[in-house]
Amino acid sequence: MIDDYIRAAMSQNQIPGLSVAVVQENEPVLVKGYGLANIEHSVSATEQTVYEIASVGKTFTATATIMLVEEGIISLEDAMPAAVNYADYLDDLPITWQNVTIQHILSHQSGIPSYTDAPNYWEITHLNLSKSEILALVTHLPLKFQPGEFSAYDNTGYYLLGLILEKVTGQSYEDLLQERIFARLGMNATVMNNPSDIIPHRAAGYRLLNGKLVNKPYYSPSVTYSAGGQLSSVEDMVKWEQALCGATLLKQSTLDLMWTPHFPNQGDDREKLRYVAGLGWWVFNYGDRQVVGHNGSILGFASNITRFIDDKITVILLCNLDKISRPDAIAKKIAEYYCPVLTELVLKPPLAERE
Repeated sequence: MIDDYIRAAMSQNQIPGLSVAVVQENEPVLVKGYGLANIEHSVSATEQTVYEIASVGKTFTATATIMLVEEGIISLEDAMPAAVNYADYLDDLPITWQNVTIQHILSHQSGIPSYTDAPNYWEITHLNLSKSEILALVTHLPLKFQPGEFSAYDNTGYYLLGLILEKVTGQSYEDLLQERIFARLGMNATVMNNPSDIIPHRAAGYRLLNGKLVNKPYYSPSVTYSAGGQLSSVEDMVKWEQALCGATLLKQSTLDLMWTPHFPNQGDDREKLRYVAGLGWWVFNYGDRQVVGHNGSILGFASNITRFIDDKITVILLCNLDKISRPDAIAKKIAEYYCPVLTELVLKPPLAERE
């Protein structure tokens, strides 16, 4: 039945290849690939297929940041000038950014405009740009709101977190994640994306153009970086989930803080929010049930991790087609096959999409 549902969802969304993992009570109960990782060479998708995971990688950035908070190296309350000197990356740090704290960034409450919303963004995604050039897309713009007042999805803040991590540790962002997370957990297939690297089991990415599948265009990793520039497999992501479930990298109290809604000072009625940011995660409004997750979307790929914490079940989806409608809804449906009580859970309105 679960295979039938997954294949039907793939057909409905025209997904070429999909890899799925379900972890129940910290044990994998399904780790499997469906369809094709590469259409032209008829390569099947498996649990080892490596995909671009896009913004699901923000959970790695957030975890590395919070590890430094636990160690007392930085504080959630640190404003950016206290956390890092940006002279290496910016000629002038915008004055309006100077009251933005690390917690504001992690919870998407910084007010800093997202560089992916810049009018010319899609004209430069094929270029290999410096970090300064990426940030220059928004440094001249005013804040969308005062830090902490509202919440708005923001890639710029997570790009800045990568720079903060590099500055305070003296390591590259890539080396930091490798040392502190991937190597420790045995996530050997999880790396920063470099299209020129030879990556075993790498999936080809596709998109729909006038209803027809085509190869995705080149998308420079310089525009993703710490906002979602990783590659991974569901086999590796099971190890990530087990580390979260077992509090391997962070204290349980710290994880609970990351999975707690961090409401802005103003905005909509809290009861009407479909989901709200935690620290590096989105907290879904399923009433009194604790559910957290993150979607990812990038040219050629989409991803999701949804953790039904109270019900001790997690679903991870990685696929090689972009612009999938609500991958979190597909994840929930898969979870229902293993935990039927989840069929009773309904996200509260209004409908809103999150990358």
